[in-house]
Amino acid sequence: MKAKHKYQTPSNQASKIVAGLFIIFFGSVFLAHQSGTNIPDGILSWKSFLIAFGVVTLFRHNFRNFSGYAMVAIGAAFLFDDYFPKLIDPKLILPIIVILFGAVMIGRALNLFGSKKKGARNHVMFDENIDMTNEDFIKATTIFGGVKRNVTSKNFRGADISTAFGGTEINLTKADIQQPIVIDTRTAFGGLTLIVPSTWQVHSNVTAILGAVEDERQMIDPSLVDENKIVTLEGSCIFGGVEIKSYA
Repeated sequence: MKAKHKYQTPSNQASKIVAGLFIIFFGSVFLAHQSGTNIPDGILSWKSFLIAFGVVTLFRHNFRNFSGYAMVAIGAAFLFDDYFPKLIDPKLILPIIVILFGAVMIGRALNLFGSKKKGARNHVMFDENIDMTNEDFIKATTIFGGVKRNVTSKNFRGADISTAFGGTEINLTKADIQQPIVIDTRTAFGGLTLIVPSTWQVHSNVTAILGAVEDERQMIDPSLVDENKIVTLEGSCIFGGVEIKSYA
């Protein structure tokens, strides 16, 4: 079940322009290479493509996406190692990225970055929490635990979810939305399950690094899709999974 967006944010437009510029650049370099021009190996390597994809991701998320910085850092580190070997140990890159991800999660949980979104944040560590809530906006951080939120708000406006080494489930079956909403999610070594009515549209802009975003809902008649009920997933998924489900 897929439908086209009827709106486009400036950040999405900027990311498409940047992506197009990168495609033109790499295409031009490839053309020069095929024509016999001596091109440094690193320019057409997976490291350069990873950096480019990270930059596009940052533009798409107004430079607030951790995975974008992670991709740029990983690509740049490996590329730097090609030209200056032994200065950086490639085996240390991924553990450092994971540590930084954890630090970012803790910072967001403690609101060290000055979040402007209203709503009480729930912290769950080494425990399981199941709750029925009518809050219009949900903030939740789960570390080594589990969180289940059954939302009943009839004017739900979105969520900010961080999950590490645990699981988070957001059930919107009994909720309603009056405008397109965004759910920001950061998942590492854990999982997020989003349960929505079958007639809602869900679009994913989540960047997955050794993780996956899966829409497990069954296809329904396109005429039944409500074009006014749009949920957009933003964020990152590292060594984890995001599942979209529906009971219908």
